[in-house]
Amino acid sequence: MLLLPVVIALQQAVAPTTPPSGDTIGYWQQRADYRIVARLDEKAQTAHAAGDLRYVNHSPDTLREMYVHQYLNAYRPGSRWSAADEREGRVRFQHLADSNTAFERFTALPAFDGTPVAPSYPYAPDSTVARFLLPRPLAPGDSVSVHFAWDARPSATVYRRQGRRGRHYDFAQWYPKVAVYDRLGWEPNPLVAAGELYGEFGTFDVTLIVATDQVLGATGVPVGGDPGWERVKRWGVVTIPRDAYGALPPAPAVPLAAGERAVRFYARDIHHFAWTASPDYRYEGGLYRDTVAVHVLYEQRGESAWAKGAIVEKQKRALAWLESIYGRYPYPQVMAALRLDAGSTEFPMMVLYGSTFMHYDLVLHEVGHIYSYGILANNEWRSAWMDEGLTSYQAHWALNATAPERARGLGPSDPPPPAGYRGRALRPPPWQQDEIDLFALDLTGRAEPIGTAGQDFNEFTVYNTMVYDRAEMMYGALRDVLGDSLFRAFLKDYYARWRMRHVDERAMRASAERVSGNDLAWFFDEWVHHTGLVDYAATVTIDSIAAGSRTIATVRKLGEYRHPEPIRMGYADVELAGTTAGLAVMRDTIVLPSRPGPYELDPRHLTPDWDARNDNEPETTRIVFGWPFLDQWDRYRNVAAIEPRLWYTGPGGLTVGARVRSNYQNLVDLWDGGLVVAVRGPTSSTLPQLQGWLAVENPRLAGAARPVIGLRTGAWMVDGTFRFELRRTWDESPFRFANGPRDTITFALNVTAPYDRSWQDTARWNNATVGDVSIEWKWRSRGPAQAFARFFLDGGLIFPRTGVALEGNFGRAELEGGTTLPLAAQGRLALMLRGFGGVSSTAPAQRSIGLSSLDATQTFENNFLRGSDAILVLPDVHYVPLGGAGLRGYSLYTRVQSVGAVNTQLTWTVNAPRAASLLPRVQAALFADGAYASLAGALPNPAQWFGDAGASAILHGALYDRAYVLRIDLPVWMNEPSLAPGSAASAEPVKLRWTFTVGDLW
Repeated sequence: MLLLPVVIALQQAVAPTTPPSGDTIGYWQQRADYRIVARLDEKAQTAHAAGDLRYVNHSPDTLREMYVHQYLNAYRPGSRWSAADEREGRVRFQHLADSNTAFERFTALPAFDGTPVAPSYPYAPDSTVARFLLPRPLAPGDSVSVHFAWDARPSATVYRRQGRRGRHYDFAQWYPKVAVYDRLGWEPNPLVAAGELYGEFGTFDVTLIVATDQVLGATGVPVGGDPGWERVKRWGVVTIPRDAYGALPPAPAVPLAAGERAVRFYARDIHHFAWTASPDYRYEGGLYRDTVAVHVLYEQRGESAWAKGAIVEKQKRALAWLESIYGRYPYPQVMAALRLDAGSTEFPMMVLYGSTFMHYDLVLHEVGHIYSYGILANNEWRSAWMDEGLTSYQAHWALNATAPERARGLGPSDPPPPAGYRGRALRPPPWQQDEIDLFALDLTGRAEPIGTAGQDFNEFTVYNTMVYDRAEMMYGALRDVLGDSLFRAFLKDYYARWRMRHVDERAMRASAERVSGNDLAWFFDEWVHHTGLVDYAATVTIDSIAAGSRTIATVRKLGEYRHPEPIRMGYADVELAGTTAGLAVMRDTIVLPSRPGPYELDPRHLTPDWDARNDNEPETTRIVFGWPFLDQWDRYRNVAAIEPRLWYTGPGGLTVGARVRSNYQNLVDLWDGGLVVAVRGPTSSTLPQLQGWLAVENPRLAGAARPVIGLRTGAWMVDGTFRFELRRTWDESPFRFANGPRDTITFALNVTAPYDRSWQDTARWNNATVGDVSIEWKWRSRGPAQAFARFFLDGGLIFPRTGVALEGNFGRAELEGGTTLPLAAQGRLALMLRGFGGVSSTAPAQRSIGLSSLDATQTFENNFLRGSDAILVLPDVHYVPLGGAGLRGYSLYTRVQSVGAVNTQLTWTVNAPRAASLLPRVQAALFADGAYASLAGALPNPAQWFGDAGASAILHGALYDRAYVLRIDLPVWMNEPSLAPGSAASAEPVKLRWTFTVGDLW
């Protein structure tokens, strides 16, 4: 039994379940027919059910065991779903009281052909999968009847697919659902959020006993009894195709108590049965093609978007589109019902929606799932890309929101820019930003193959992004490879051969290859089983010859994926053949009657080429004004934002100039350059007055396949100091989106050198060239009780100027850690604790440990702090860039050679504004700091105690795209008051003082 999960995991990694031909010849699937009677006990908020499963073994294997899903057991503590939530920092079911949990419990031992068999639970404490040893082997072609009796109760407070509130009940997963047995064997996956739907086709004959005023919706035709629709009809007609399945077996005889009625639902060729009940439902209905009944159930909360035929008509439109690309809808009805859960879930012939704002694209997506999940029944927990990605693509296709339709000018209009100041920023439209976000996940190493089994994705948001968005991009690429007509032919072939069957990658690929006549193994291998990007670069050389011009176009494949790329040269469109062969370099020679104009790869933007800058001649850059606090970027071009730059120092007076910040897609080639001039200088030379800098982050080096994410380098000559930096940061965080810890490692090389001493703040900068290498590790947890840790090790060489007494090398080490402990509900009151220890050996001033602050090298890029007599170091300003030992009352000039410190803060959060609000979160705090330190200086200083205490006001906010923390500290007590900043220094331990910082100690 302990080996079972390992065996199942190995099965998931092997070949698909379709026959090797990719066709249906030799295909088999099991059959599971259910006959169920369930009574809704509203007093117990439970459905009491009993039923029979007739299971037919069509496989070539003799079966000796059976697995059954009891999905409702996922929505409670101890389940695999709860454990997955716990791992990613989500709280849903882990701490629910028993009265609020969901469950599905056998009320008697299941009987196999009359023999009772006790279940075992191989994933205990998870109980979403029950295993039974069959009383007799089930040979090929044989069948077994299983009688189940069970209770099913949805969750009362946390809705996910299912739920109960008042007298509204959603039973999405509620019965013992036999696991699929396919060519990989049993597929008994425990239910988790990432993928859940895979079932055996069969007939469902379900009788529901409910209170007489309940209104019902279900995955099936109500062939007996009254579902309550006519009584609550608000619009349209009630059409019930009771004869859709011809002659039916006799209805079960069920005893009814006073106030009860029975409704019998019947459906064939489906693999799941769900139902919903509420006395507050209202009904609207219609007919599609005069043969398919369209049903809609909604409550008063959904009336504005659901009523007067709105959803009836949207379902009809969706079915018409789906029939045009696949084939005829095979079921006698389609239903939409408003449920408790905020999301939406598809079932054969029915969708449960949680939205009261029902846009057509949502209906398109969910009704589309009836095709690309209900009829083409993939194993969603292993291959969710086959239904989620395809469904997303076909919905956007219907809306003309896919690349070919946009290229033809048919796409929907981009939304207008945001109102107000934010609308001044250049931003790509949402559909282009979706592509950029996908590229960023791959460039930062967070993408995972879309063919990964759902439970094996590292985090749930990445799972969603891959199987929805990246898979949708894959189908767009497949359409581009096949062409429009063959892509439609592919979908029709896929549907015609595989409707009402289980599908997998091999089935889909075979249909695409059959209609195209091409081997597409390369395409499915790269998109489904690997991560990577499409990126081609083109160059063109032109020679004059007697016949005109000889044009040699060279296309280089830089990305991991290959894809056919068209190229446009002047007046001629030339399709370069052979790019799908995977050649690193491909050349084509064309003779034209005259010299062509500029060239462009993929001129209509039909391919998923992530870096469009190397597709054009010449490469274009969009120049914009650099609006303060706004980031600007574009999908296809570099964006360079020009903004004024202004600061003040004593020697130079006003320093004015311009800064240019450029980027590609807000991630790559983040260049920052500037040229400024001071209105005066301390010498007759003009060099100190003319200043500038140039830095780049995440650069894509010449000829490189990818940018170096986390790399930053730059050089500055400003305010009398030259600086060079080379830094690389590795993000080792286990999650990109989930509520988990953040973990980074940074390696840095720094060189600082004075080129005009009179510009430097001599109290923070020694007259020496300093070169040092550092490594820094940072870790921060996430959650109610946040903790953090940091280790910093630095060392280097000192090259002092003549007459400066400094040793030739130095070392420095720091270790800090702390936590935030919530003391009241919602964390409004919290205790923050921080410990810090540091030691340095003959470090120069610019690399020394501060008793209160960061060092001068760490704050070098702050133009208002760097130079002599800069605004933030004036005596009356009291600015302290908190860091080091973090004693808030002490001057930024107070340096230590060794220190051990403790910082405490009791914080009350005054308000909690909305996330998008410009209003800051305001906190009031009391603080106390203590340190045992040896001050830095020319002579050894004995260690002594330092302390302060006071109150603070802290603002956490964002000015558009710039997050900030503004602290105003009032250290009313200091044991060494002479070391307070500027004019706050005195001999009085108790005195009203103030300091401020932009940044946060925590």
